[in-house]
Amino acid sequence: MKLNLLVLSAVAVIFSSSCRKLEYSPNQKFDKNTPRNINAENLKRIQSTPGDDTIRFVLSGDSQAAYDDLKPFVNKVNATPGIDFVILNGDISDFGLLQEFKWIESYYSKLNAPYLAVIGNHDHSANGVYVYQTMYSEQLDFSFVYKGVKFVCHNTNSREYKFNGTVPDLNFLKTQFQPEAGIKGYFAIAHVPPTSGDFDEKLFTDYGKILTDNGKVYAVLNAHIDKETIQFPYSPNLPIITTNTLYNRHFLVVEVVNNNFKFYDVEF
Repeated sequence: MKLNLLVLSAVAVIFSSSCRKLEYSPNQKFDKNTPRNINAENLKRIQSTPGDDTIRFVLSGDSQAAYDDLKPFVNKVNATPGIDFVILNGDISDFGLLQEFKWIESYYSKLNAPYLAVIGNHDHSANGVYVYQTMYSEQLDFSFVYKGVKFVCHNTNSREYKFNGTVPDLNFLKTQFQPEAGIKGYFAIAHVPPTSGDFDEKLFTDYGKILTDNGKVYAVLNAHIDKETIQFPYSPNLPIITTNTLYNRHFLVVEVVNNNFKFYDVEF
């Protein structure tokens, strides 16, 4: 018994003295090298961007497992003139792991334009929500105004909340889509489209009513389904647009010129 205790004590001492050298688990929440508050920092860059009345931004999505495609994506976006900012519209990661987030960020940080990230359903896996909140935004629902247009980024990953009626947060959306002086138009940006089976069908009608009642929403911009689509489930004046996955080497460029909205697909 004494010998066993001595052995255990020795092992404990060795483990204690060497623990600083151990690699962190890929599933840990954060480390000292984790970038923090990326959305807030990049919003400052966006707001300080000089330019004309034209808004031109990139809508990208589903970067998980697209590691071989990220460098060509960054090169293509950087070669596209006049990009004000880039949206990474969810599924940053596949398994919610810190290392996945860091890999993606290491490429997106090489974009000439600032980028903002929205949370996706895969980002809810493991510690993904905590990692997202640490790296990008403590709030999963947020908005900003740029050149008179309001961008309402929000969480529509209903399945991850067992369709409990809280996601998307309709109270948040009602407040955000109240008409405001000085706002000429709106974009609703979220990962899961309302037409997906992963969106809470109990909230489908009220969600659409909030957007159509506003009357100035250019479009709902989504990702998630790994292909480009445009649908009009609520109104012929309210397109629901999804971007293709980066794995398929596509993204969208979205423009507002003289209050006219258009978008086009880019293959890289």
